[in-house]
Amino acid sequence: MSENPLKFRNKITNSDSIAFGCSHTWGVGVENNETWPYLLGAKNFGVGSASGDQVVRLAQDLVPEHKPNIVYCLWPDWSRFEYQKDGKFYQSLPTCSNRIYFMETHDDDWCRKNFSRNLIDLKSICEQNQCRLIDMTLYDLIPYIDHPDRWPISKLGHHYAPEWHQWVSDLFRKAADGKFEFPLADE
Repeated sequence: MSENPLKFRNKITNSDSIAFGCSHTWGVGVENNETWPYLLGAKNFGVGSASGDQVVRLAQDLVPEHKPNIVYCLWPDWSRFEYQKDGKFYQSLPTCSNRIYFMETHDDDWCRKNFSRNLIDLKSICEQNQCRLIDMTLYDLIPYIDHPDRWPISKLGHHYAPEWHQWVSDLFRKAADGKFEFPLADE
């Protein structure tokens, strides 16, 4: 595995599960022990500002290395993607200085197809490594955690509070127990 310069919030060392996602997985605005991966007992490989491309790229190295039984993924928004410049990877976000360029070269249709490819790629990585994938998007939470405009906000004011992380961990736990599967909404 190549050296990874990212700072993971991975405080659990003895676990048979790992978690991927963006800042909602990493747990911006909450303590480590309040994040949904921690509440599930999963190693937290969430990365702030991540795209689905970055999740897949990380999973290619981290799933074989950690040999989990379960991989949890709270997918970053479908409109995010990764690009390379000067040999480095960058994440395209709505706040990127060159977002207008990306909107012209990577329209919604392209972004949706890219997101679908990422779903397939992570599923394939998990199948190849004989582990179970349980994944969802923020949009998948809406039928279970109603009124996203009223989801409790963390102390930083722009990500979700510990209660939200508890709700998400409860939903992942129900999915792990086979009580339901997420439809993986992308709208």
